Amino acid sequence: MNELKKYAAIGGAVVLVACWPFATGKIGEAIFKDGIASYHNAIIEVESVSYDRGYLSSQAQSRIHVIDQGLSQELELAGYPTEILVNHNISHGLFSVSSVSKFVSTGDTSEFIQGLTLTTDSKLTGTTDLLLTSKDTNFATPDLQAQGVEKLFLAAAELSATIEKDGQFSLSYQLPKTELRLDNQSAMIVDNVAGQSVGHYIDDIFIGEANIALDKLTLSDIASNSHNEIKGLKYTSVNQLTEVKDKAEENSFTTQNRLTLEEALTDAGVVKKGVFDVSFENLNYDGLKALIPLLQEQELTNENVEKLLLSFDLLAAKGFNVNINEFSAEVLGSKLNSNVLLTLPAGTARASQNADQLIKTVTGSSELVIAKKLVDETPELRMQMDELLINEFAVEDGDNYRLAATISGGQIELLNGQKMPLFMLLGFLSYLQ
Repeated sequence: MNELKKYAAIGGAVVLVACWPFATGKIGEAIFKDGIASYHNAIIEVESVSYDRGYLSSQAQSRIHVIDQGLSQELELAGYPTEILVNHNISHGLFSVSSVSKFVSTGDTSEFIQGLTLTTDSKLTGTTDLLLTSKDTNFATPDLQAQGVEKLFLAAAELSATIEKDGQFSLSYQLPKTELRLDNQSAMIVDNVAGQSVGHYIDDIFIGEANIALDKLTLSDIASNSHNEIKGLKYTSVNQLTEVKDKAEENSFTTQNRLTLEEALTDAGVVKKGVFDVSFENLNYDGLKALIPLLQEQELTNENVEKLLLSFDLLAAKGFNVNINEFSAEVLGSKLNSNVLLTLPAGTARASQNADQLIKTVTGSSELVIAKKLVDETPELRMQMDELLINEFAVEDGDNYRLAATISGGQIELLNGQKMPLFMLLGFLSYLQ
């Protein structure tokens, strides 16, 4: 009896392996068609053209079509296709479904599109790995060349991602070189753009961390003998959603954004170690969720304007912070550092109709620290600083000059105790430029 059970188990395993490709074939088709059916976008449309399911493999074709009329016309005028067919070669494995997809345009085949290859691998767990690669391409069409574009080159690039069943994903991409050259000898060259994103989308809002960096950007103009370089530029964004149990209306969103610069070489001078760090904290999530699609509208109707104001009212009623945590750089060998911290407390009702009350509730602080050496070496700045010192708006602080202000009750209080209306902060901020 035991031997019979063993043989039955072996036979069952053989039948499972033999029949599994049929199951994965159905699963693969379901993944393919459900994925296309669930895709929604106001700019492009994706549809399934055909699906020929086989025993160990299947052949499919999908269509990508630009439905935005403005973009479609621009692409046609530039000589680029507005419709792309994608041929999919799908393999049914024991525990996964994989595919290799090639892109072809329905009109004149674009060199770039022809060079695209997408490889995917979907596992039974629901995880999908994908890799999109391209080939070296010069986009300078006859139309662009007639407009003075001698070369528009993108080096072979790649994008890889892992997408989980619950919508979580990780993504990375790299573009080694981009080059634009005009027939007047002007040029722009971007070396090594790379980035990563880890997170997921909720209500079309990205929750997670993303960063992008480039090694070097070069701008040159032979005619004017101008040459500018930006080195080591990096941008990082961290978006967080804080959920309140059983009180979804109290959920809040915070985004922290940091831009850093290793060095900028310009005709006006050299800037090093630049930092711009800004955050928007404790934004009401419902208000933000309603606001974002309105800001993306190409045309604001009266109805949309009303909705936009209502969304802002909700954000203001719940309160939030807007902080320039750091704005600093090394200019002409001297350090410049500043910050602006603003808080709008909760409780301001109908803020869009009550601007005076809104201004009175804002609290915060602002500070600028600038090296004496930088002031002394910049005549215009020297004149402005002398005036600030005379009026006691600024003070000496070791090797630096310091400007500071506190904000409350709709007024700014400067170092000398003088108060002025909050709207005059714009004049104070002009010294940060």
